[in-house]
Amino acid sequence: MSTHALATTGAASTGAATKTKIGSTFTMPAGGPWLIHHIWGQVARITSKESEGSGGIFHVDALAGDLTPDPAPGNYPLIGGCVPESANHEISAMGLNLIPVAWEASGKAQIDLSYSNFLASTTAPIVACGIIFGDSKPEPAPLTFCDVVSASFASATEQTIGTITLAEKATRIVGILAALNKGDALTAAEIVMATIRLDSADVKFAPAQFPCAFAYNSSKGTAVGSSAQPRADFIPVDIPVQGGARVDVLATTTQSVTGNADLQVFIAYQ
Repeated sequence: MSTHALATTGAASTGAATKTKIGSTFTMPAGGPWLIHHIWGQVARITSKESEGSGGIFHVDALAGDLTPDPAPGNYPLIGGCVPESANHEISAMGLNLIPVAWEASGKAQIDLSYSNFLASTTAPIVACGIIFGDSKPEPAPLTFCDVVSASFASATEQTIGTITLAEKATRIVGILAALNKGDALTAAEIVMATIRLDSADVKFAPAQFPCAFAYNSSKGTAVGSSAQPRADFIPVDIPVQGGARVDVLATTTQSVTGNADLQVFIAYQ
């Protein structure tokens, strides 16, 4: 048993109720069957206006009909942020929409993820979304041991966050939490959104592209007020490991930022 994940990012549409495919089509790894047990999504506004909120419908389409059962109509909530009350406002934190599902997918099955805004917007919002799957659904487990790596960076190219060396007593990774934040000076029209990737010479992780617990809408003008931070939870996973294995953690933001984005990635294991 092992947990895997695929992620993609891209711009949505400016129109209301306009379905837009996000990123590239997902192709499941060979082998299988795979159990897709979670889908996830985040949406963030680049240009914020007082009359424009975000959020809408998260669409799932099985291209070849090789998901059982077929997810059609496949319309799920993707909760965004309410409209700003002031022409000058702080960045606002968006929590992770993590939705439990149960679809069996054959090897090489293809899936599209799309998004449609509930309301029109001046500038197309950015969406990150993905699927989490494996041989079976992982159950939440005690976080007996936990370690962390962290880094600050501004580039949108993939960055190495750090390497965690698991204790010799480790047998499986049971939880992942990626806490994205913005600790440096803000620049208007810059969102902060990222995905992480796990890699290792000791563990067969791939594909292992997981979401962050938070994303952030852009700020505007001379910011007034501050954002409440949503709750953050570990994503349950079940990834067998050998004691002493080294886990490389990498991250990619959806756009570069003037001041650094800050990221802490916690890996919990037994």
